[in-house]
Amino acid sequence: MKKVAVFAFSFILLLLWSVSAAELASSAAVMPSIRIRADGSIDPADVPIHRNGDVYTFADDVHATMVVEKDNVVIDGAGYALQGTYDGTRTDTWQVGQGPNQELSNETLWTIGLDFDVERKPNNLTVRNLNIRNFYIGMYVWTSNNTVVGSAVTDNIVGILLSGDSNTITGNYIAGNDEGIFFGVNNPGNEPLNIVLTENSFVDNDVQFSGCFCEDTNTEEAVHSWDDGKSGNYWSDYAGADANGDGIGDAAYVIDALNLDRYPLMKSAVAPPSPAPKLPVETAVSAAAIATVALVVVAAVAVRRRRRKMQS
Repeated sequence: MKKVAVFAFSFILLLLWSVSAAELASSAAVMPSIRIRADGSIDPADVPIHRNGDVYTFADDVHATMVVEKDNVVIDGAGYALQGTYDGTRTDTWQVGQGPNQELSNETLWTIGLDFDVERKPNNLTVRNLNIRNFYIGMYVWTSNNTVVGSAVTDNIVGILLSGDSNTITGNYIAGNDEGIFFGVNNPGNEPLNIVLTENSFVDNDVQFSGCFCEDTNTEEAVHSWDDGKSGNYWSDYAGADANGDGIGDAAYVIDALNLDRYPLMKSAVAPPSPAPKLPVETAVSAAAIATVALVVVAAVAVRRRRRKMQS
C-alpha cells in the first residue's frame, strides 16, 4: 500500500486537536506502565499477570500501558482487559501518521495500549484473548512475524497501527475506533508486506481500514486482497447481497482503489473474549470441602484394605 486512494485523506492524514495549557494541566494524568523485560521479568512484579516460561497470562483487568521488550513471548489476556483512560475527549495535539516519536509538549497525554519496545524491537510475539480498549493507539505492531488472534480492540482513536512486515491479524473483533486498522510505514515509501488479514470483524469504526496517504493512487501497484481466497473479513458497513446464502458477499468490499476484500463475510464470526466465570466463594469452599472428604474416604478405604490383606 505505497499509496492509498484519497477517499478519506482529509480525515486520516491529520487528526489535529489543540487545547490550552490550563486545560492540559487540569486533565493531566500519567498512566502506569508495565514492561516485560528482555530477561523475561515483569516490571512491576505485583501486577495481575502470571508468567509461565514465555507465556504471560492476565489474571484480572489491568489499567495501564504495556511495553514488550522480549522476543518470542505470548501475551494471553484470558478474556481480561488492558484498559486506558481515553474516553472520546481529545486532550492534546497529535498527528496520526507521523509516528509515536513526535516532538510535542511535555503535557501530551496520548497513550499506546500494547507497544513493542522501540529500542529492543521484539519480534515473534503472539497476542491472544485480550481486550484492548480506551487508548489513543490500542496496539502498535511495527516489528515482524507477530500474530494477533482472538482479541478485541475497541474504543480507541486508532485500533491497530500496523507497520511491520509479515504479521498475521486474524479472528479479532475491531470495533468502535475512529480508525480500525491504520497501515503505517516504518520507512518512507515502504508499506507493510506479507500481511495476513482475515476472519476479523470490523464493526462500526468511523473508518474501518486506512493508511498513510498520497494524493494520487499508484496505478502500477498491484491490488491488495484482504482475504485468503475463500473468505475474508466481516465489515459492518458492507451493503452487498448473498444470493446463494453461503455466508460470503457476492461483491467485494472495496476499501479503496488498491485494497479490497473479495470474499466479505455476511455475519460477524467473532466477539470480544471474556474471562472464565469465577466460582462464588461459597461454591469454592464447598468444592474444597467435598474434595477433602473424598480424599479422607479414599485413604480410609485404602487403610482398611491393607489391614485385611495383612490379617489374611
